[in-house]
Amino acid sequence: MGLTWINRIGALTLFLGAAFFFKYAVDNQWIGPWARVLLGIAIGLSLAASADRLWRGGHRVYAQGLCGAGAAILYLAFYAAFGFYQLLPREAAFGLMLATTIAIGILSLRYNALAIAALGLLGGYATPILLSTGQDQPWFFFSYLLLLNAAALGWAELREWRHLEPLAFGSTLILYAAWFHQHFLPEKRLVATSFALAYYALFAAAPSPWLLPASQLLAGLALVTLWAPPHVTYLPLALALSAAGLAIGEYRRRPKSPLMPFAGFWFFYASWHLAWSQSRPVGQVLLFLTGAFLLFLSRLPWQMWIGRVVNQGSLVLLAVNAAVYFTAGYSLLEPEYSDYRGRFAIALAAVHALLGLRLWSERGSEPRGAKPARLCFGIALCFLILAAPLQFSGYRITMAWALEAAALAWIGSSASESRLVRVALVIYALVLGRLFLIDSWMYLSAAAYEGLWNLRFLTFLVAVASFWAAAWWTRAGRAALAPYVAGHAALLWALVLEVVGWVSRNSAARNVASVSGMSVSILMALYGLALVAAGLFTWFAVNRILGLGLIGLVVLKLYLSDVWLLAHVYRIVAFSALGALLLTTSYLYSHHRARIESWWSSEQDHQ
Repeated sequence: MGLTWINRIGALTLFLGAAFFFKYAVDNQWIGPWARVLLGIAIGLSLAASADRLWRGGHRVYAQGLCGAGAAILYLAFYAAFGFYQLLPREAAFGLMLATTIAIGILSLRYNALAIAALGLLGGYATPILLSTGQDQPWFFFSYLLLLNAAALGWAELREWRHLEPLAFGSTLILYAAWFHQHFLPEKRLVATSFALAYYALFAAAPSPWLLPASQLLAGLALVTLWAPPHVTYLPLALALSAAGLAIGEYRRRPKSPLMPFAGFWFFYASWHLAWSQSRPVGQVLLFLTGAFLLFLSRLPWQMWIGRVVNQGSLVLLAVNAAVYFTAGYSLLEPEYSDYRGRFAIALAAVHALLGLRLWSERGSEPRGAKPARLCFGIALCFLILAAPLQFSGYRITMAWALEAAALAWIGSSASESRLVRVALVIYALVLGRLFLIDSWMYLSAAAYEGLWNLRFLTFLVAVASFWAAAWWTRAGRAALAPYVAGHAALLWALVLEVVGWVSRNSAARNVASVSGMSVSILMALYGLALVAAGLFTWFAVNRILGLGLIGLVVLKLYLSDVWLLAHVYRIVAFSALGALLLTTSYLYSHHRARIESWWSSEQDHQ
């Protein structure tokens, strides 16, 4: 404590005392500008020379403090010579400060003393604040700061003096923020942006892992502050910054390196977008957002093509990148270009589908390409499903989903990929939900449409055809049974709606309920009989089971509901018709008894 820390604190205190005296002498006009500068140079050189003699005499720790203080005072003198008094041209002042930096480096390396480098740099960073007169020389000030940063990071790399990195980073942050607060004007955007990117390049390329995300974050903050709306210039700068962050991270082989470029770009874009109060140039903004989306999308295939291991983070980035880009594009298109939102989703689906095909085709014998390819296909499917409600309305959504599900079922069956078939079944569940909960009630009254020649019945027919096509392609198992049964349920419900509509249009108001109940019962019985007959003549047991089940429902409806609700005449018709249909069903089973028993025997033998 007595030797080392008091020495360091004493050296820093001496530097501050010299700076305060220097400033006080300036304010009171004690000596002229040249005398002030020469006095500072003389003190700095004297301290450095004394430190060298003390070092040779064995006072090594003590000499470090004196040397650091002398170097800091030299920064004071040379910075003031141009920055405040204009006694020297810019080139000469900068050359002298460069020589001071080189001298500090030589002495710190010669003595292997981190303290000399730290004290000298700390004095250098403090000089612009201590000698501030309110004048602004941004190119000189930022160049001076860049020189100090380069020296600090160079020494840190050469001797692994990692303590110099937070010193340089923190000092740069404080000085840049102070300059922005006091001196920034719109006409100074060029110099502020140039040096913000220069500092970013310097710190981001440093080996310490924390410097890349920290510099990425602060550089993004600087750009969005300097180029607030309506300056679209922010977007290409932010895109270039993200590309640089990805490239540096990949060069350093840091698996989490894309996190900050990705999060920084989209977070600062969101704040920039929300701050826009004028009409946005949608085309330009969307172009640069697309560039960012493709930049982050390309990382995963690039990793695979150069033989890198694809970790979980890369897969998460692939999915989140798609979601964030779609959200940003959707917000940008709303409300002026809302008609393009569905096409936007379809375009994203196509991009991911093509990428998935490429990854799948190049996976070879390695399984590592299968999971990214499946993820791409899943993302494409999500956007396809989302495109229908965005681009269409009403019954068109149901048709689009039904056709998408049929296409997935065909692809999954052809490629023996059961996952795609399961996804198709999920979409079919959505189709059923829309058919029964939304599309069934698209007409407010029966007078609003014609029987069988209307959009509702057409929607049901398209869905039924899709269901049965999927069942035909899948052929066997639950994956085939579910869409086949759903197709019959949808077709029967569509016919029920048509019958009810026909009754409403053609019956007296007082008879509508009775005629509808009777007609629906007869329709269900006829449909059940048709299924039984189809099952008997095609040897397809599912049709027979469905037919018998439907007839059973009709019987329950007749005895639990119709017998109490139908008027007397319609009750007679319903019971008579159903009785005839039941007898017909029984005759079919009696006539084909031998065939049914042979089927049953063969099934038992098979089991």
